[in-house]
Amino acid sequence: MTISRSLRRGRLLTAALVASATLLGGCSGPANAPEDTAASTAAPSAAPEQAAPPEPDLEGIPDVVAVVNGTEISRELFTTTYEGQFSQAAAQAQAGGQEVDQDQLKTTVADNLVSTELLRQEAATRGIEATTEARAAALDELLQSSGLGSEEELRAAAAEQGLDDAEFDRQLSDQVKLDALLAEEAGDTTPTDQEIQDAYDAAVAQQEAGGDTTAIPPLEEVRSQVEEQLRGGKTSEAAQALIGTLREGAEITVNL
Repeated sequence: MTISRSLRRGRLLTAALVASATLLGGCSGPANAPEDTAASTAAPSAAPEQAAPPEPDLEGIPDVVAVVNGTEISRELFTTTYEGQFSQAAAQAQAGGQEVDQDQLKTTVADNLVSTELLRQEAATRGIEATTEARAAALDELLQSSGLGSEEELRAAAAEQGLDDAEFDRQLSDQVKLDALLAEEAGDTTPTDQEIQDAYDAAVAQQEAGGDTTAIPPLEEVRSQVEEQLRGGKTSEAAQALIGTLREGAEITVNL
């Protein structure tokens, strides 16, 4: 992996924030590619046979996947989240010539949904609200991430995934509240100059160890990306610590 790739991952979201994945599920993605003229006119025997893409296995998923302090996590929410995560996992697995371990993926998705619900409940306990300004900022971020040009297009894409306007707004507010909760929990995440230098040096060393001879941009050209990555890492650590604490006193039942 080149340093430019490792430093351009952008905002690091904790695994618990699957509400984002649910909201964005299907809102972006490559359009259908046009058929290749040469391939379409070639003899059938000349084209290698391609395996059919894997399908998510959702057989036997219960109506209530989990219960967190009395709040149910529905099959519908699990299915929507799982399908989005499966698409990503399948693409990565196929690139490596492997298959998706769907049992493990189901466990991971259910665990993430439980963590998200715990965070939602904690945000409510602390009285954290989704302000108009924060919602607008979150909406702008979703537009940039999805590649869509307007809120109307984003809502239309969400509707295709079964999210009406009311559910879209609810999930957007949930995400704003979770972001505010984690910002409060993490405190000041501004990295020091030494932390930025160390992260840069580590990325350079990783690239050189891998034998990559791609030109490495100087630190000042990628400083903002390094800083953003470090901020995200600190927020992720705070989130995982909070989730661990919340799990200790929670009543959780998973029905998978």
